[in-house]
Amino acid sequence: MSKPPSAASFSWEAFFSLGFRPFYIAGAAYAAISVPLWVASVVGLIEINGPLEGVLWHSHELIFGFAVAILIGFLYTAVQNWTGQKTPTGPALVGLLALWLSARVFLFVGGGGLGQILDLLFLPLAALGIAIPLFKTRNTRNYFTVGLLLVLALANALFHAVALDIITLDPADIFLWAVDVFAIFITIIGGRIIPLFTNNALGVKRAQRKQRLEDVLGAGMVVLLLSDIYFGMSYEAATLRAAGLLVLAGLHIVKIGLWRPQITWGKPMLWILPVSYAWLPIALLLRAGALLDAPWDQVLAVHAITVGSIAGMMLAMMTRSALGHSGRPLTPSWVEIAIFYLIVMSAAVRVFGVLLYPQGYEIVLGTSALCWVGAFGLFTAKYWSIVTRSRGWL
Repeated sequence: MSKPPSAASFSWEAFFSLGFRPFYIAGAAYAAISVPLWVASVVGLIEINGPLEGVLWHSHELIFGFAVAILIGFLYTAVQNWTGQKTPTGPALVGLLALWLSARVFLFVGGGGLGQILDLLFLPLAALGIAIPLFKTRNTRNYFTVGLLLVLALANALFHAVALDIITLDPADIFLWAVDVFAIFITIIGGRIIPLFTNNALGVKRAQRKQRLEDVLGAGMVVLLLSDIYFGMSYEAATLRAAGLLVLAGLHIVKIGLWRPQITWGKPMLWILPVSYAWLPIALLLRAGALLDAPWDQVLAVHAITVGSIAGMMLAMMTRSALGHSGRPLTPSWVEIAIFYLIVMSAAVRVFGVLLYPQGYEIVLGTSALCWVGAFGLFTAKYWSIVTRSRGWL
């Protein structure tokens, strides 16, 4: 396909024409960079001078840095499709990206609280970008997205308040609440799009979706969030909570079974979706086991969600929407296939490697981190030229 020379070169106008373009590439690049930075700080090669140190910085930036950026990129693109109304583009999108990026820099190098102020401003302002078109069109079906972003903003504020010794809470609990919010997003939006994409791609309606099951699971995940707000990562009421987790896991497994995921084998752009979603019930089962005195900690379940479900679903949607919205066919190259296998391997090694080879924790952690960096590094390398050029340039 021949295009004018301008279409084949970097374009600021194209880059800031839709939310997925800057935030997918920024979030992916940050995911690939932040993990090595954390490892380097752990072994003493560099020092994090911001208000968050060590694991606190790593856990905060995993959710409120990388994951939030990808989520905003996805929602700005999806809400525009849902409502027919513009989400932030141009200067407004430039300003939001600059705000997010500045927060990342100052939280790492220090800045007398400036990084925390910028970080606290980002989510509420970003939420306005979807609230306005949703409320303007009375798109009540998706109001929940605004509510969940505000819950994330509150969790972020609590995280910083703990770091500043303003309140006394376990940051691991706050991190868990934020992970629960992402799990709700995956439950609801994944439940909509996975059977839809599967049926559209295969030309037959073989993947099923049951609205009553979706409603029960959505409510159940909200109850899980409320339970975790009350109990956190403690082992109080362990048997009752484990029972609830087992029920939720079972319902998620039934939901996946209705999709008939076996029909997606051989089609990487499809199978990565149910495979990534499957880490959600795996995580729930691991948490239930931990609460029932299995020989592992609840933190293992959190990694199953963050690496397996959150990162996996994000890479699945990032590749799909970036290709589709830039006018390219949804045909995976070796890059996409490698991205999908690498993120699945990262999750599998991080979760099951610890169980099967506990004495080699450093090797397990390093292998998982390398797979993670490889997945997001490959996305950044390939998709930079896609998100920064005009639609249709090949």
